[in-house]
Amino acid sequence: MKAGSYNLTLYVSARATSQLGDMMLPVGLAAGVLAAGYGASGVGFVLAAHLLPFVALMLVGGVLADHLRPKPVLVAADATRVVSMGLLAAEFAGGQPTLWRIIALQAVTGAAGAMFEPGSKGMVPEIARGRVREAYATLRISESMVTMAGPALAGLLLAFLDPAVVIAVDATSYLVSCVLILLLRLPLRPPAHSRLTMGSNLKEGWQEFRARPWLVSVVGVTCCVGIVVSGPYLVLGTTVLIEDRGATTFGMLQAVFGVGAVIGGFAGLRTSPRRPLLIGTITSMAWMPTLVLIAVGAPIPVLGASMLLAGAGRAYWGVMWSAAIQANVPAAVLNRVSAYEITGTMLMVPAGRAAAGPVGGALGDTQVLIAAGVLGTACLAALLLIPSVRNLPGAGSDGAARARAPVTPSPAESASPGRNEAAP
Repeated sequence: MKAGSYNLTLYVSARATSQLGDMMLPVGLAAGVLAAGYGASGVGFVLAAHLLPFVALMLVGGVLADHLRPKPVLVAADATRVVSMGLLAAEFAGGQPTLWRIIALQAVTGAAGAMFEPGSKGMVPEIARGRVREAYATLRISESMVTMAGPALAGLLLAFLDPAVVIAVDATSYLVSCVLILLLRLPLRPPAHSRLTMGSNLKEGWQEFRARPWLVSVVGVTCCVGIVVSGPYLVLGTTVLIEDRGATTFGMLQAVFGVGAVIGGFAGLRTSPRRPLLIGTITSMAWMPTLVLIAVGAPIPVLGASMLLAGAGRAYWGVMWSAAIQANVPAAVLNRVSAYEITGTMLMVPAGRAAAGPVGGALGDTQVLIAAGVLGTACLAALLLIPSVRNLPGAGSDGAARARAPVTPSPAESASPGRNEAAP
C-alpha cells in the first residue's frame, strides 16, 4: 500500500473510532446526569465544562501543533482523554456520581481536545498529498457514518446497561485512536524552529486570520449560532427527546441524522460548486426546522425526515468549509489559523449550553427551541448578504489560487522555513 493511502486509511480509522465514542458520549452522559437527578441544568453545566477549556486553550494547541509537529501533540491529547474518560466511567459505575467530579473530568477532556483539534486539521494536507478536498470529504463521510452509528449504539446499550458502559466505550475509542496515530508513517521533519514567543506566534496567526474577510465573517456568524442555536439544541433538544421519547428513540433519531450526513458527505465529495460557501450556507439552513419540530412535539416520522435533511445539510457545509480553509490559507500558518477559526466558532457555545437549562426553565423549553430555530435561520441568511462569503470561489478556480496566497507576506514563511510547504 502506498504511504499516502496507508496514512489516510489509518488516520480516517483513528478519527472514526474516536468520533464513534464522541457521538455515544452525549447520549450516555445526558442519560446519566438526568438519572442522577441533576436535570437539564446539570446536563448544560456538564457539557459546558467540556467546551470551556476546549475553546480557551485552542490557540495554544494551534501553536504547539505548528511548532512541535501535530503527531506527538495528538498522541498526548488522546492519552490524556483515555485517563479522564476512564475515571469518568468509574465515577458513574460507582453509584451516585458527584456533579463537581463529572464537571472536572469533562474539563480535563475538553483541554486535551483543544490540544488535539488544530493539529488534526493541519495534518490532513500532509497525509492527503495534494488531494485535500477528497480527503476531507472522506473524513466527513466516515464521520457521518459514526454519527449515524454512535447515538444508535448508545441508545441500544442504555436500553440494557448503565451509562457508565457508554462512557467506558468512549475512553476505549481514544485508546484505539492513540495507537493508530502512533502507527502513521510521516516524513521525519524537524519541528519548526522560531525565535518568536508564544505571544508572537498567536499575533502572527491572528494577522493571517483577520486578513481574510470571508473567514472572519463566517466565524462571527457561527459564533452567534453557537449561543442561540447549539446550546438550546444540544441541551434542551436532547433533554426533551430523552424525557418524552426515551433514550433509545433519541439515539435512533440521531442515527437518522447520521444517514443524512453520509449523503451530504458523498455530495460534498462529488460536487465542486463555483461558490462553495454560498451553497454550503443554504444547505446548512436545513438544521433549523428540527428545533421547531422538537419543540412542538412533531411525530417521529416527521422528526426523522427533518433530521435526515439536517444531517445532509450540515455535512455538506462541513466539506465546503474545510476545503475553503485548506485552499485559501498558507500551510505554514494553517494550524494557528485553524485554531482561531475553531475558537471563534465555538466561543459562545459553552455559554449557550450553560444558559440553555436555566433559560428553558424560566421561559419554557418550547419557546426557547422555537426562538432558536428562527434566530438561527436569520443568522445564516445574514451570512449570505456578505459578498466575500457569497462570492468566495471554489478550490479549482483561478480566484481560489490567488486567494491561497496571504494578503501580505506571511511572517511564518520566513521565520519557519522548514514548514514552508505550498498550501494545497
